[in-house]
Amino acid sequence: MSKPSWAEVIRIIGGTTILAVALVAVPPVVRALKSEAPDTEAWFFGPASARWLITEYADLECPYCRAYTPELKRWVSQQPDVKLKWHHFPLQDHGFAAEREARLVECAGQLGGAEAFWTAIDQVLLHSRGNGQGLAAEIEVGTIPSDTLRNCADTDRDVASQVFQQRSDAQHRGIVATPTLEITDTLTGHSMRLEGAVDEVTLLSAMDGLAAQGGSQGEPVQ
Repeated sequence: MSKPSWAEVIRIIGGTTILAVALVAVPPVVRALKSEAPDTEAWFFGPASARWLITEYADLECPYCRAYTPELKRWVSQQPDVKLKWHHFPLQDHGFAAEREARLVECAGQLGGAEAFWTAIDQVLLHSRGNGQGLAAEIEVGTIPSDTLRNCADTDRDVASQVFQQRSDAQHRGIVATPTLEITDTLTGHSMRLEGAVDEVTLLSAMDGLAAQGGSQGEPVQ
């Protein structure tokens, strides 16, 4: 089946752009966002110089994130001009387990860089029991000693503050559910928000729309 055109998936209602997409589960909601420069200090998955930035607001105890994030990473890994950024949004319903897992992941990044950060993401999603029940087994992140990682998560106030700040930022931006994605064209700063487990057709269509907003400043991914 060919990729739908932008005109076929966009309809204008009262001046607000809404992307209508049918999914098996709850349909994602898409909102146009104000222009905003991406965070250049994030732990990116994919080439740091990529034009397209996908920010995933996610909770490590969220069962939907657990199922969706590996699929999203696989898709991003096949795109030469797309990078992925994780934004911690531990939900209050999932208690301290979600927050502590976010701290573990952040500590892994602090201790081992982007590769360790994303390895920790994979490990937590693999071993999380979900819905606030915490880890079923200890995570292993390369050569980082497990006790060093645990100690950092339990005692490093800067890491705890960073996770808290990311959650606060997500709430301030109106994020209410996980996973939520923001697609940003780093050439223009224009962004679009998509709520739910978004498929690749929707991602490509969103990028087409953002590219159209930017005029002739390059081509969207194929």
